[in-house]
Amino acid sequence: MLENKKLIYSVLAVSLALNFFVIGGAGFYALKWKNIRADGNWIEKRLDRAESRFLRHLYGEDEALAKRVFSQRRPARQAAVKEVRAARHDFRDSLKAETPDPTQIIASLNRSQDAAEQVNENFHGALRDMAQGLSPEARRKIAEHMRRHRHHKRRVD
Repeated sequence: MLENKKLIYSVLAVSLALNFFVIGGAGFYALKWKNIRADGNWIEKRLDRAESRFLRHLYGEDEALAKRVFSQRRPARQAAVKEVRAARHDFRDSLKAETPDPTQIIASLNRSQDAAEQVNENFHGALRDMAQGLSPEARRKIAEHMRRHRHHKRRVD
């Protein structure tokens, strides 16, 4: 009887492990599919996070200036993000064609790259406009924060 308990427990453990593996895999791919379907939202989320990182270091007039600059540039930024999405959608559609047209593929990739450059220029332009009007104390705080939290330190080997 003791041997039967060991066998039953062993089968139960293997069954639980297999269930965790299957359920975990299904959950992982469901999350991955959700992120793929979100399309260009990651761009907006990343820009919003960067904006909030700057704003949390500013107070008073400096914060008001930064919010004003970001809000003035937001419509152009949203239009550029929308253009990135449209260009990437066109790229996917051109690849789905039975006989893909290389000129359409290249045109949609170029359009996507131009729109991404517009997003980048818009955000950096906002930072440039903001930095010109910030107080020396606010510029120092942001510079100190950026110096402490560099994500990609350059190595010299």
